[in-house]
Amino acid sequence: MSKAYYNGNFCDESAIRISPRDLGLLRGYAVFDVMPVLRRHPFHADRHHARLDFSARTLGLSLAIDGAEFAEIASELSRRSGWENAMVRSVLSGGPSEDGFRPVPGQENFFMLIEPAHMADPSHYRDGVSLVTLAYERSLPQVKFANHAVAIQGLERRDEAGAYETLYVSQGIVSECSQSNLFWVQNGKLFTTWDNTLRGITQGLIMELAEIHGRKVAKGSVSLDDLLRADEVFITGSSKAIVPVVRIDDHSIGTGKVGPLTRELMTIYQEYCDQYPGT
Repeated sequence: MSKAYYNGNFCDESAIRISPRDLGLLRGYAVFDVMPVLRRHPFHADRHHARLDFSARTLGLSLAIDGAEFAEIASELSRRSGWENAMVRSVLSGGPSEDGFRPVPGQENFFMLIEPAHMADPSHYRDGVSLVTLAYERSLPQVKFANHAVAIQGLERRDEAGAYETLYVSQGIVSECSQSNLFWVQNGKLFTTWDNTLRGITQGLIMELAEIHGRKVAKGSVSLDDLLRADEVFITGSSKAIVPVVRIDDHSIGTGKVGPLTRELMTIYQEYCDQYPGT
């Protein structure tokens, strides 16, 4: 039985009861987070909590636990589940509403779920993946909304294209993927989209590690046309680390193979995770 934390108590996942009048269900009024647990250690829980709290406060929701409690709950879920390496999924919803629209302060529902760690297929890291574009840009992009209706609606199209992820493009400008942040390499320089995207935890770590190893990352925007001319492209996320991209729609990226800087950063990031949390 999968373990969970729900509104202040540990329980079996099946014991969670959400009102059908919860605004997360009725209106999509909810935020979430997904955090790895490595060898029973929540991975940068402070950063995950800070982003979740920012998302909550931006929407007028209240997260009742602080960063230390957040980390402790994740660790305890790992212990109770028996999974040393896992993913913890946290959701904060608006709670029940009598009129189905107006939230009641203090009635939010908060739960944390745990599942075994999962990564992309090894071939994706070795050979790279393809992306399919979609004309879309998320509203309030720095908020991690639980509402992924557009991304889910596009799954059939993505699968038909044989793509690994969906790349959002609006008026010719690229923002992010449905579940990933975006990096690209041009003439040996490393870039990532920033202004119109969610601030990724893995994205931030890659930027820090790249700088430690002598490579600064430029933050900005990019047109789809310029992205297609990039030498290398890769995407990042908590559940996938770094995944190389070798094709976008019908266009090959660079040589059509995983690029050298991407491979270098993949190695650097894996070594960092292997040593986390250090001594």
